[in-house]
Amino acid sequence: MKFTTLSIARKLKFYQLIVYAQVLESGSILRAARALNLTQPSVTKVIHELESYFGAALLVRGNRGVTATPFGERMLRRSKSFIADLRLLTDEVNAHLEGSAGHVIVGTLISASAWLLPRATQLLKQKAPKVLLSLRVGQMDQLFPALADGDIDLVVSRIPDDWAMRDWSGRAEPPLLEVEPLYREALCVVAGVRHPMHRKCAIRFADLSGYPWVLPTRDSFLRRTADALFAEAGMPIPDNIVESLSILTNITLMQDQRTIALMPREAIRNFAEAGLLKEFDLGHLLHFGDIGCFHSAAREPTPAALLLRECLRIASREHARDSADPPPD
Repeated sequence: MKFTTLSIARKLKFYQLIVYAQVLESGSILRAARALNLTQPSVTKVIHELESYFGAALLVRGNRGVTATPFGERMLRRSKSFIADLRLLTDEVNAHLEGSAGHVIVGTLISASAWLLPRATQLLKQKAPKVLLSLRVGQMDQLFPALADGDIDLVVSRIPDDWAMRDWSGRAEPPLLEVEPLYREALCVVAGVRHPMHRKCAIRFADLSGYPWVLPTRDSFLRRTADALFAEAGMPIPDNIVESLSILTNITLMQDQRTIALMPREAIRNFAEAGLLKEFDLGHLLHFGDIGCFHSAAREPTPAALLLRECLRIASREHARDSADPPPD
């Protein structure tokens, strides 16, 4: 059977594509049914309808759940594109009928989630209270493919030096992404306020080597920066380390007044002001990189995403205005 655009348009339903994409995202038909508030037989029926119509299997069922067949992978890729466009249409209709409304999904890393996104969210809610904002925390190799597929609208994170040269999706053609720089971030070496090394007037990086450390996980870009800092100081990576990207876990560990962490400066600002942490004065700032907002160049942004981007710019300008603070004592 040879398909035509018209024959597929007559038979295929957006609803079926949404169900199929949810099955693969959930990893099982049962979990997809729960997420969609449907019965398991209803979801199974939709999958059977799709497989029957195309005359090809879409799923491989195994002990650990379901995965896509090669043909199913093609279907999933196109389905995500259709679903993203449908979400854009939904937001535009809602914005037209109800005023400022819609849904924006943002991926982020800890460097942007500590203050930039919370402040931008406050601004967004002041301008458009009906907009639903969903945040997903992850690593770049997870967030960038989701951005390219339309699963998320924006990624707010550090801008890697080689981001434009890397294939984030594993496809033959790399995703078309663009980035808007927002502000420049620094790193700091920090510990609890009663750490014994705070008593010293001048601290060198090497002076801290004998203490327990919390370092970023090895799969993160922040860890590469951390390894480079130790190398520049002529130090090996400490033997006594914990690998973590959890801000709350790191802060709790540092309350033993011995553990030291390397973290984005803005991520610990509020905790330092609250008297939980204190930054070591190494005599100079440690450069981390620029924080920016990534978006797809191949897909038109939703009205809600455009509004959030403007709120991110405003929050960044506020930060630039307020960042002329004296260095920590």
